[in-house]
Amino acid sequence: MENTKNKNEFLEYLKKSKVSIIIIVGFVLFAFGLRLISQSFSIDTELYINEIGTEGRWQWWISLNRWGLVLLNQLFQMNTLPIYVSNFLTVLFIIAYSIGFNYLFYTYMKEEYKENFLKYQFIFPILFVTNPIFAEQYNFILQNASVAFTVLLIPIILLVIDKASGYQEKYKKYLCYIIAIALLILSFGVYQSVILLYIATVAVCYLLKIIKEKNNCWKYLGKQIAIFMIAAFVYFVIGKILAGENTTSYLQLAWLENSIKQCLINIFYCVKSVLKCEGIFYNIGYLLAIGTFIGFVIYMLVKKKFKIGMMIATIGILAAPFYIMIITGVDQLKRTQFNYSFVVGISLMLLVVFLAQKEKLKIIKNIAIIIILVIAYKQSYYTANLFYTADVVYRSDEAFAYQLMNEVEKKEWYDPNQTYKIIFVGRHQKELKNVYLKSEVIGSSFFAFDYQYIYGLNSRAISFLRTLGYNFQEPSAEEFENAKQYVEENQIEPWPNEDSITLQDEDKIVIRLSAEY
Repeated sequence: MENTKNKNEFLEYLKKSKVSIIIIVGFVLFAFGLRLISQSFSIDTELYINEIGTEGRWQWWISLNRWGLVLLNQLFQMNTLPIYVSNFLTVLFIIAYSIGFNYLFYTYMKEEYKENFLKYQFIFPILFVTNPIFAEQYNFILQNASVAFTVLLIPIILLVIDKASGYQEKYKKYLCYIIAIALLILSFGVYQSVILLYIATVAVCYLLKIIKEKNNCWKYLGKQIAIFMIAAFVYFVIGKILAGENTTSYLQLAWLENSIKQCLINIFYCVKSVLKCEGIFYNIGYLLAIGTFIGFVIYMLVKKKFKIGMMIATIGILAAPFYIMIITGVDQLKRTQFNYSFVVGISLMLLVVFLAQKEKLKIIKNIAIIIILVIAYKQSYYTANLFYTADVVYRSDEAFAYQLMNEVEKKEWYDPNQTYKIIFVGRHQKELKNVYLKSEVIGSSFFAFDYQYIYGLNSRAISFLRTLGYNFQEPSAEEFENAKQYVEENQIEPWPNEDSITLQDEDKIVIRLSAEY
């Protein structure tokens, strides 16, 4: 009976949410639709393509404590890089978790707010998922479906925990808790930012529960903290067992390298960047979120309904975009900052829902909706353009690679039966007039990315050439340095000069892409 009741409630919720779901799907397709017809892949993917069938293919992710990502990729059969399948599943999971989060918040919503919540629930997903942060994240083809699926697990886990509380039978209660904790451990093992997104989601649920039940709900908070601690402990233990001494950190840990003062300065500049709405990832939405929660706290104080738990939840929500910076003491890659657009989305949705309760505030509510739609459109536009940029740069790299190899094969000294090392000196990034945006990774050429490191761009470029069927060997750091000295001493002209391609020591093809390196 309980299962039937829950199923009927969810189906009834879906029936009442048809308009919102249509709007959500529209914005998701606007932002991510190009992915469904794209065959390009991102930086990093070329390395994994070349390791298909090797034992060490997943070792990098395991060393990063992302063993869950390896497990899900095996489950989704991402072993031969089915680009369409990966992108299709990603878009499907984005739509699914948009609905999942909204249903979760609906179950926590105070009864008198539910009608307006159903009307305006589309606000949260169209602000959350369309932010260019997710263009950066979901551009990584080999992990996009698994990460999107893991985000979907968050509302599912919290709904299962709530379901456990409703059971009187101990075995059913414990079974739900075991399932929830197992899924939570798995989700932590996929991508570290999911851990922080889970905390932010719990903070929102806690706030809504306080408003609904008019008390501090300490028991609920304690239970959530206990479940989180158990899952986090097991996650780290599993990671340590699998990675052993090979554990590495993808994130910069400034607290271990710099003074406390320097880390606080770093965090200050992160906060400043968000508040000043710098770049394409940040917008006025977070400032509106701050205003929303300040107004909420003042309202609750005036009405004498304020609870200490509300302040804890409010601080937890507003600080969420900076969790990862606070933990590491330095700004991180934008693709790790899921919580930024999550907080913007949930804050502005709740603002409109609460404003809709007051007929006198109808004009303010309508203005807020217009601003929200403008932000969502702008975000979606940026995200779509980033994916377009990624496609154009990929096609340009393919064309350049074929042109380059055609010139190599024309050389009289070239022997197709011999194994060569190829060494690129400098970099090549074609200026494309139809590329509108460039972000942290998107828009970077395989023949330019990482060019400043000890191997130059050679690892990226040579791995990319291998995906096209050109099996050259990579140089060592010493051979790369020798090649740089060689092109200077012999005054080799940079590409596209016909002498830019030379043979060194009979087995090393040296290509000078540019004068700078």
